[in-house]
Amino acid sequence: MRISFEISRSRKKRAYEAADKGRRGKAFRLAKSTSVNSEVSAALVTLRDRSRNMVRNNGWARRAVEAITKHTIGDGIQPAPDADLATCQLVKRLWSKWANTTACDWYGKTTFYGLQELAMRSIAEGGEVLILRRWVMPDDNNPLPIQLQILEGDQLDHTRNGSNDMGYCRLGVQFSKEGRLLGYWLFDYHPGDSFIVAPALASKFYPKEDVLHAFEVLRPGQVRGLPIGVSAFMKTSDFSDYEDAQLVKQKVAACFAAFVLGSEDDGGEDGAIGIERLEPGIVEHLGAAESVEFANPPSVSDYDAYASRILQGMAAGYGITYEMLTMDYSRVNFTSGRMAKIDVTANFKSWQYFMIVPQICAPVWNWFISACMIKGELSRYISADWTAPRIQQLDPQRETAAQVDRIKAGLATISETIVMAKERPNIRRTTRVRGAFHAGNRKCAVNARGWSGCPQRCGGSDRRALPCPDPALNECRTRAREVSPAGKCGVRR
Repeated sequence: MRISFEISRSRKKRAYEAADKGRRGKAFRLAKSTSVNSEVSAALVTLRDRSRNMVRNNGWARRAVEAITKHTIGDGIQPAPDADLATCQLVKRLWSKWANTTACDWYGKTTFYGLQELAMRSIAEGGEVLILRRWVMPDDNNPLPIQLQILEGDQLDHTRNGSNDMGYCRLGVQFSKEGRLLGYWLFDYHPGDSFIVAPALASKFYPKEDVLHAFEVLRPGQVRGLPIGVSAFMKTSDFSDYEDAQLVKQKVAACFAAFVLGSEDDGGEDGAIGIERLEPGIVEHLGAAESVEFANPPSVSDYDAYASRILQGMAAGYGITYEMLTMDYSRVNFTSGRMAKIDVTANFKSWQYFMIVPQICAPVWNWFISACMIKGELSRYISADWTAPRIQQLDPQRETAAQVDRIKAGLATISETIVMAKERPNIRRTTRVRGAFHAGNRKCAVNARGWSGCPQRCGGSDRRALPCPDPALNECRTRAREVSPAGKCGVRR
């Protein structure tokens, strides 16, 4: 029994060093097994305010938010209706009249793609965004009876907590007794507006059918979002203070050129001796000895290395690269740039397809189709696929050549290549593609293995002699519409 006890004791001792509560374990800061909503509740307002303050006053934080927003949204995440050709064209016309104009915006300032960018900026800076569906009367300015009102997370009443008649509320989000989402408690006005009187700040309940709440979900059960890059906030703030200190240090040092000791000059008409102001090239009379000493400004030779390391940590906290944060590409070559691009693209795709599309784009599309049916423009529901903007190539010539080789080798289809390059937003992945591309007077057939040759022998006597002009090179400016046998939009299967 004693041997067994000693063995088990030995095994327990060497189990997990990270769980050690001794001297070395004290290096870990206190962390408790609290729920995500308890942690968010205690930190939400503070983190949101600090994030906005840094974006307003810190160029690095502003650049990080700008980079996240621009690379995630770009020129907009666009829909592709899934229906027959005639219905596709009708839906696209209706969508263009509504989404591509300011008619979709409650405030009449931007398009739906502009609202996407504003929503992503609010998520990156404030942690979350809300979109409220507003019903309006259709007229010349409103082609459909709905508009979108975008709200900051501040208008979601975080003080609403506990049980009520409908179930229970957590940080302003209403759930049923079974834990199903029912709706949100929203303020009609921003609580930080100084012109709003207190009685107007009573939150009202809005059902989930009329409200979209978008944020990055980091833990199961999370009901409120936090700003992107919270782990970099301390580094950002400290580095900002460090930069200011270095700037003032160098500014003061540069202002003094020399000190004259033992001068008979009384320093002015009033006899005052001392420093009245700082300006470049000051020669200051101190009056004590018979010598002149030239200033020796302090050096900051280690500043670049230190700043580079801190900025790398900041970029990692925001989920972007150092080069993207600083816009310094002096140390980047093709290989390192491509590796960084692959790494950071995964973050952008995650925000696009796991947050923006399911939480904003798809629900807004459902609202749009419902509004079209209410107005009588459509008789049935039409689904849609969403495609983010294309990813820019680092070296188009080299990457395009690689794509052509993959198509010729049968490792990819033209349709798949176009989708990966985001050349066309409404084309879908397939295993087999047939269609036609036009290059001037040349017409060449396309199959799953690429270009089969020219049926009109425009490339010579050998019909297979004509190489595949890659779409990314824009050699084929006009493409024939690909139509399925069933007459649906998309590609032929």
